[in-house]
Amino acid sequence: MTKNEILEALKLGAHEWNRRRKTDPAFTPNMDKLELVDLDLSRFDFSDLSMQGVTINHCCLKSAKLISTDLRDADLRNNDFTGTSLIAARLESANLSGSKLHQSNLLTAAMRGSCLQNIDFRGHDLSSLDFRGSDLRGSNLEGQNFIGHDLSGANLADCILNNVDFTNANLNSANLSNSQFCGAKLKGANFRSANLSNVNLSGHDLSDINFEDARLNNCNLSDANFRNARLARSDITGCILGEIHTDGWDISQIRCEHAFWGKNRTEKTFYRLHEFERIYAENIIIKLDYPYRLTAGEITTLPILIEHLEATFWGAILRLKNIKDVPGGTLVELSVEESSKYQPSVLKNELQQEANRIHTAQLALRFNQKLKEDLKEEIARLKEIFWPRLLELASEHESEQIRNLTVLFMDLKGFSKWRDDELSEKLGLFRGLIKPILNKWRATYPNMEGDSLRATFRNATAGLACACMMRDVLTAAGFELRIGVELGEVSVVHNEVTDQSDLEGTAVSMAARLEATANTGAVLASEKVRHYTHHKGIFCFSPEKAKLIKSIGTKNAGDIIECYSVKLVKPIQEIA
Repeated sequence: MTKNEILEALKLGAHEWNRRRKTDPAFTPNMDKLELVDLDLSRFDFSDLSMQGVTINHCCLKSAKLISTDLRDADLRNNDFTGTSLIAARLESANLSGSKLHQSNLLTAAMRGSCLQNIDFRGHDLSSLDFRGSDLRGSNLEGQNFIGHDLSGANLADCILNNVDFTNANLNSANLSNSQFCGAKLKGANFRSANLSNVNLSGHDLSDINFEDARLNNCNLSDANFRNARLARSDITGCILGEIHTDGWDISQIRCEHAFWGKNRTEKTFYRLHEFERIYAENIIIKLDYPYRLTAGEITTLPILIEHLEATFWGAILRLKNIKDVPGGTLVELSVEESSKYQPSVLKNELQQEANRIHTAQLALRFNQKLKEDLKEEIARLKEIFWPRLLELASEHESEQIRNLTVLFMDLKGFSKWRDDELSEKLGLFRGLIKPILNKWRATYPNMEGDSLRATFRNATAGLACACMMRDVLTAAGFELRIGVELGEVSVVHNEVTDQSDLEGTAVSMAARLEATANTGAVLASEKVRHYTHHKGIFCFSPEKAKLIKSIGTKNAGDIIECYSVKLVKPIQEIA
């Protein structure tokens, strides 16, 4: 049949068309590339026909049958498919954008590469459809079940995806920018190379999810759980990152020019190339396997191996993290505490390669008897020279050393007003309460003078946690106090008067100034302390402006400094 003959047959109406389809087996018109515009095609039976490349626009196809119809590359925009049967229809690369699909049946239809923009799919079961490479921009997919679905390459930008179940779905290279994800389930989903720009994922469980090479620009990720998530080479520039959970996450080669810390996007922090990774990546772990056991010679040469690695990668700082028995031998783990200018992911690979090379040579020592004997003799000689001096130095503490420490100052209010008969009892109670808290958080250089307490911590989180616990415990016991916490360089010096180690430095003075300006019952922390602890999600920081009572460094008495009132919002048991 010619195109004109087909058009004439359509004009006879659905009843005549369908009668001929039933009674005349030869009536199977080829409708490829036919153009049909503004026609009423309701209840027409087009089942099993070839309609490749057909153009059907602004037509009414209510209750029509297109079962197993070949509609590949068809232009089907802005039609009314209400109640239409599209069972097993071939719709690959077809364009149905703007059409109504209310109560239509799409069971097992082939949709790969189709264009389905701005369609309301509510009430449809799409679980059997293949949307790989399809364009569903602006569509409403609320509540759909895509468990284990392959949506790779699909365009889901500006979609309503609220309450969609993406469990174990493959969204590799999919575009989900500007879409709504409220209540969506994402466990086990694969978002590798996906575009998630401007998406609100706050509070979502994103643990174990693959975001490698993904675009997450300007996303709201506050309160999200990224435990063991993979974000290698992803771009998170412009994201909101307040109180995220990051245990075990992989952010190797992550890109982040700036990010916002805090739910209200008020704290914009800029990062140099690879700086975000250096600050927030999990420590690099270098592993060395020793068959059978770790020998005395290998224990002795471990510091030499570490020193060699630090010399080879200048600026990197390593420490011995762990020595543990494993099946077949012993595992030694070295932790990289500072990666300096190096990109952490690159540093890890190069460090492990160099460590393996030296480790192989170290193991060869087991079979070189002469070298083993020489090593024993040298160790014995060094012991005779060095050991007496080491014992002597042990009594000299840590005089004249400079450390980067967190400093805590605490002051008891009303101390001078205590009566003589209650002073001893209250001080005894105070010391009894303070001592186990300081021990719990591994305080160093604790010193109490009258109603003031000073202590330091190697870990900023530990110092702030100790301050919060101290405030809560002492307040509950009826004491009034205030606390200041600062982080910075501290000099460990010998006090000629007390003949004991003492502390000096701007950090010590600033902690004292913060304590002096704090309100009763408050813990005031500096910007440095907040910077190193706020991303852990353990503390709540409220901005404060304090007036200096005394000058310090370049700041004069009366100057206003920015600091933060701190509260502990999540329980924490210990600091490693």
